[in-house]
Amino acid sequence: MSSGREAGGKSIHHRNQRLTDRVIQNNQEATRNLVLNLPNVISATRVALMPVLMLLALQHNVVAFLSVLALSLLSDGVDGFLARRLGQVTELGTRLDSLADLSTYAAMLVGLKVLWPEVFEQEAGYLVMAFSAWLVPLLVCLARFHRFPSYHTHSAKLAAILLAPAYFMAVMFDNAMLFRGVLLFYLWVTLEQVVITSILPQWQDNVPGFWGAAIIARQKGLAGQPPADPEL
Repeated sequence: MSSGREAGGKSIHHRNQRLTDRVIQNNQEATRNLVLNLPNVISATRVALMPVLMLLALQHNVVAFLSVLALSLLSDGVDGFLARRLGQVTELGTRLDSLADLSTYAAMLVGLKVLWPEVFEQEAGYLVMAFSAWLVPLLVCLARFHRFPSYHTHSAKLAAILLAPAYFMAVMFDNAMLFRGVLLFYLWVTLEQVVITSILPQWQDNVPGFWGAAIIARQKGLAGQPPADPEL
């Protein structure tokens, strides 16, 4: 009688545990697919600012262009921080953040060409070098995983942080030394992304650096190994 009650209790416990696991899994899936949250809104706003910046550049409105650009650059990083802090890291958010970065850089390049053509011509070699280097990890990742990279490495974040003051110093104070340094540093950023793509067994976003990719690859390799024979 006692053993029957114990068996029934264990069965109920297992059913409750399965239900709990299912609820957790559904919540995690809902979090991954969540579209409307504060970090995503910030990233989408940064994407929407690109045509505004383009228009201001074409109108030769220097003050407004720099003001909107400063707002966009200051919000960069806030979306990622809030996503991690609020537990709202989503695949859509990661893609939006990458698209927002690309949109901002494109607007900065157009603004440099239209509003400060002398600076653009002076730094053209560095710009071509950085753009060519930027293409390499995209093509490598596309060839390996059929997807564009979205690693958000520490070095890429550092380059993004330094790019803001470097750009303003170049256009406002005619001092492009930091700007050139950031573009040269971007060579390391792209090399690291190529190494990450080569190490990872499958596509993954938000990889802090090549050491992180090595850890992920090792964990995936251990998970794929068959269990050891206890008789050996």
